[in-house]
Amino acid sequence: MVAGLGLAGCLGGNNSPPPRKAKVFDDVSLDGTQMQIQLESDVEVESRLEAQDDLDAGGAVGALLPVGRARAAKGAGARGAGGYSSAPKGRHGWAVWHGGSYGDDWRDDHDDDIKMYDATVATLGVAYLGSDDSYQNDPPGPGPVSWDEKWDDPSEGDAKSVDLAAISPGSDTREGWYRVGTELVADDGSRNFDWQAADFEVDNDVGRWNLDKEWHVKPRV
Repeated sequence: MVAGLGLAGCLGGNNSPPPRKAKVFDDVSLDGTQMQIQLESDVEVESRLEAQDDLDAGGAVGALLPVGRARAAKGAGARGAGGYSSAPKGRHGWAVWHGGSYGDDWRDDHDDDIKMYDATVATLGVAYLGSDDSYQNDPPGPGPVSWDEKWDDPSEGDAKSVDLAAISPGSDTREGWYRVGTELVADDGSRNFDWQAADFEVDNDVGRWNLDKEWHVKPRV
């Protein structure tokens, strides 16, 4: 089933599952060169795989069983046709990677297979991804990257701050793309929902640093 979901994530089109729904970030903002990350106090994530049955006679549930994989296409156009300006917008007004109105029809057809789960952020990471040109040529999928800053098991509703100058090459804030990524697991440890991310272009407008072209990058449900 995991392999099948991965293949569906690569094919695209209206028959593919849409990006999953999730509630992870309350807000991500920029104050000077300080990126402020505020997590939701009640993290939720959509999935269509159930937890595995008890694995032994003692009834122990397998810890952090995988639930789907983020096997999405990379390379030019991986954010979906039309780019940021025409992409559907979700929570916070961020563009939704591979989003579209087809998702409503897909969910109607799979209503009995999907549900929202309470979740916990197992890992929170921030990384500089590269210049605008390098990012546009090869934008990463929703999985993890090489993190410049990382926290394990942040608390519900936690707030983190990262100085972009400290994680930019050369210790000087760079224009370009930055990622805030989260690994999600079920509250009871029975499911691993894998990674999703928010990508931001950071630019300098007459001495003022801004977040632009915000993308919410999620695996397909």
